[in-house]
Amino acid sequence: MIGEGTVAPTFELPALVDGERRRVALEEYLGDDVVILAFYPADFNQACDETSCDLDELDLFTMQKDVTILGISPDSVYSHRAFADHYDLKVPLLADTAGDVAAQYDLTMVDDIGQRLVERAVAVVDHDGVVRYAWHTDDPTALPRVEELKDAIADTGGDDTAFARYRIGYAHYTEGRRAFTAAMHEFGDSEWMLAQSDFQRAREAFEEAESQFDTAVRFVDDESLEPIYDGARTKASSLWQAADWLTQAASAYSSGSGAEGQQLRDDAERPLETARGYEEPPDPDGEWPPAVDDVEKAEAELSTILPTAPETADVALDVDIDDEVAETSDAADESTTVTDDPGPTTGDSETAASDTSETAASADSEGDGEIDDDELAEIQAELAASTPESEPSTEAGAEEPATMVETLPGAAEDDGPDSDDEATDDTDESDGAATVDDETAVDGELDLTDPASDEREGDGGADD
Repeated sequence: MIGEGTVAPTFELPALVDGERRRVALEEYLGDDVVILAFYPADFNQACDETSCDLDELDLFTMQKDVTILGISPDSVYSHRAFADHYDLKVPLLADTAGDVAAQYDLTMVDDIGQRLVERAVAVVDHDGVVRYAWHTDDPTALPRVEELKDAIADTGGDDTAFARYRIGYAHYTEGRRAFTAAMHEFGDSEWMLAQSDFQRAREAFEEAESQFDTAVRFVDDESLEPIYDGARTKASSLWQAADWLTQAASAYSSGSGAEGQQLRDDAERPLETARGYEEPPDPDGEWPPAVDDVEKAEAELSTILPTAPETADVALDVDIDDEVAETSDAADESTTVTDDPGPTTGDSETAASDTSETAASADSEGDGEIDDDELAEIQAELAASTPESEPSTEAGAEEPATMVETLPGAAEDDGPDSDDEATDDTDESDGAATVDDETAVDGELDLTDPASDEREGDGGADD
């Protein structure tokens, strides 16, 4: 077998992984995990019985973080499936049916009757692809020395590996902090959907950072660096928990559940209190090792970083829109009620035109219904005198007085004062409708965001 300190030959083989058939390459694990290559003679070999097999103890290493076990034998993937199902194995099983990988690792042998077999062997490969531990035997019933494997895995890390993991973790932490800061501003501004998205991004980044920092803690040899790595791990872990709570809080607020959102926000305060107890992780590109012995803060330095949440129990989403519109319409009607003093909004031209129309209608009713040319000329002169030369701009919904000049006196009985009243009513109705639309829009926005906010109520008042 190849010796310790040798670069492990790379390979790619068909495999059974988590019950699925796929191809596995050694390179996909290098740099991330410590890899244990477990060569064994065959599925259901002489070291197996009805209830246990030769890979059982190695299978337990699959539960250890940052360690990958790859079982390799000359059997096919279909044989591996039966083998894994029978013994409930979780180890990926690779099919070296041609024996090429066994030959690369110098593990092939020929027995006394000329059969080409594979030795039982174990190789521990570090993050750089170098074999750090090697063991093999030609006895098919012998099993690897598990304690030696544990020691080899523990020794595979070291300060360089720990620092490399810390650097990766710091990059994820920086990404999480950036997303978390943006989400905090959005949360404070009641931009719930944006806050929810950014808190989720922060959660994922902090969780990955915590995983990398944890590996650094386990691999580091320099005891003086362990508190730095451990503090970074604790802070990242607390922040991803807080981001998780705040993601749910923003979601609750966005759906109108104010009480639930407040409770989730309060839940986030607990992990945030833990996170505030630690300094920011030192930059790996700065002074290293860092000048501090510990990143834990003094208790006096702690302070909250959460924005103030809305002081409302629940945001009502089931408001009766018809009632709201009716109430607003009544308010609009009261604001446009005509008083005894018509004020500057009622022009003298409209009053004069109305009086002239009434005079014409009265003359028509008192006479025989016929008007001679002199009377018609006199009426038209009066109408022309009552119409201003420069007409004021008409508001939306109001009829133009100029149309009255071309109206025949005979039509004044139908289109006279009543027409003006209708025009005024139309104007009132139009103004009222506009008021309802504006106030409904403002009220709706307040209901859906932060109806108890003083700042937002002030904005609504400005709009009114």
